[in-house]
Amino acid sequence: MNSYSKTALAAAICTALAAGQAGAATFNVTNTNDSGAGSLRDALVQANSNAEADVIDLSTVSGQTISITSGQLEIDDDEITINGAGATLDAGGNSRALAIYYSDVTLNDLTITGGNGESTQPLRGISQIGAGGGMYSIESDLEVNDSEISGNSGAVGGGLFFYSEYGSLSVNDSVVSGNDALYAGGGVYGDTKYGDITFSGTEISSNTAGVEGGGINVFGFEGTVSLVDSVVSNNAATGSGVPDRQLTDRRAEFEAARGARGDGASTWGTRGDGPGGYYGYAGGAGMYTQFGGVEIIRSTISGNNAFFGGGVLANGNDGAILVDSSTISGNSAVQFGGAGVLRAKYDLLVTNSTISGNTSGGLNGGLVIYSDISDGPQQPERGTQARNLAIEFTTITDNSAGDIGGLGISADFALPITASVIAGNSAPTDPDIGFNPASFQQADLSFSLVGVDSTTGTLNSDAASAGLLGQDPLLGPLADNGGPTFTHLPGVGSPLLDAIPSGTAGCGTGVADDQGGQVRPFNGACDIGSVERGVIEPPPPAVAVPVMDRIGLLLMAGLLGLAGLFGFRRRSET
Repeated sequence: MNSYSKTALAAAICTALAAGQAGAATFNVTNTNDSGAGSLRDALVQANSNAEADVIDLSTVSGQTISITSGQLEIDDDEITINGAGATLDAGGNSRALAIYYSDVTLNDLTITGGNGESTQPLRGISQIGAGGGMYSIESDLEVNDSEISGNSGAVGGGLFFYSEYGSLSVNDSVVSGNDALYAGGGVYGDTKYGDITFSGTEISSNTAGVEGGGINVFGFEGTVSLVDSVVSNNAATGSGVPDRQLTDRRAEFEAARGARGDGASTWGTRGDGPGGYYGYAGGAGMYTQFGGVEIIRSTISGNNAFFGGGVLANGNDGAILVDSSTISGNSAVQFGGAGVLRAKYDLLVTNSTISGNTSGGLNGGLVIYSDISDGPQQPERGTQARNLAIEFTTITDNSAGDIGGLGISADFALPITASVIAGNSAPTDPDIGFNPASFQQADLSFSLVGVDSTTGTLNSDAASAGLLGQDPLLGPLADNGGPTFTHLPGVGSPLLDAIPSGTAGCGTGVADDQGGQVRPFNGACDIGSVERGVIEPPPPAVAVPVMDRIGLLLMAGLLGLAGLFGFRRRSET
């Protein structure tokens, strides 16, 4: 090998070594200082300057609190995993806790609290309108695992604000609680055109928003928002009175901050339907979605309160909506849709689910299904697509309202209702099922039990449904009957039991188990509603305990005394 080749080889080796040194790195946080060597802020600065994927490890400060006193922490143009080891980031109400830009970020086992988006200064010369009290993420992919986002506040997205045209948000096995937004998304505000937003194994509770989406507020177009094995509870969209002028000003700021999307999408509309010129929509206390698909699977939405759509307000429009093996209970609305409002043009399915104990001071205490293909913006390529909207194997009971207690329907076709029970609801008019007078006013019933017939429309019933009309379903209370969510178990002698032959109306074919996971059919036929009764384990039999009378006790005492004396003599002899 000539000297030139040796020199070139040496240079190549040095370059490779240098590249290796500049590759992925782990930065250890060794103290809880706000800044300086060993601090989290310093570790982020170093990681941001390294173009490779990095890990920031907080195990040395496990369980301790890092007080953020000199402005938000930032991740910029990087791929970073933060292993929090149970540490807490506390912004103390002085600023946002964490801002993420154009990055791929994973947060593990970290608590973010005390963030205040309203106090955060403009970033890169752009106003952030107080978005994201705890976290602000723009044009990034963000994954949050085993973490807590609590006690933060902002104008939009009190706990977390996420905007990305193509990126996705995933929140897993975490808690989002006690956050507040002046306008929308008390817990989480998400806005994405093509990405997905997923909550899995997560609790979203006790968050508030002044306008809409107390727990979750999501705007999406091509993507889907999914709630899986999660609980959304005790959130509120308070309608506390946000002036239209103030909302319009903030909306203009927000549109400038997010840049031109080219899709004509509006984040907020100034509806002006509140009293005195105030924005009074206040919808979707638990979950508010606009456009895109929605999936609610094995989840509970309960105890939320709003002006419209107490539990969930899902405006899927051209996106598909699925509610599967879930319970929506104990929610309330001041005016409309206690459990919620589900709106879709083409694809909507409520299956193996329970809608119970929801209330509305006005219309529709339970669930509202809305579908009108002529309403709103169209997708021309879907104009001739088959429409798949239905309710099946679902229980709607114990809901109440001023009018239409259980299920409200506003559709331009006859909604199929199969193997479902809609009974035991209350309202002065149409306690169980009712129709919007301007709609088609028909539903097709198959193997379903309706307690009180509608006065505003027509129920096209098969023979089984006609025979069940007006019967008492003998449902037990909402309780833990097995599975991840509470349900109403049909009692012994209920007309719901074994009412659907196997292979009929989806029994054992399209629907092979119930809300709690019990196999359908049991005993050769399926039960109507969300629960397949199956085998109920009897309580263990009582065991008789013998009770001695006075003579028996005296004899026992004598025998024990003799045994003790005998034992004492044996010990003495040895």
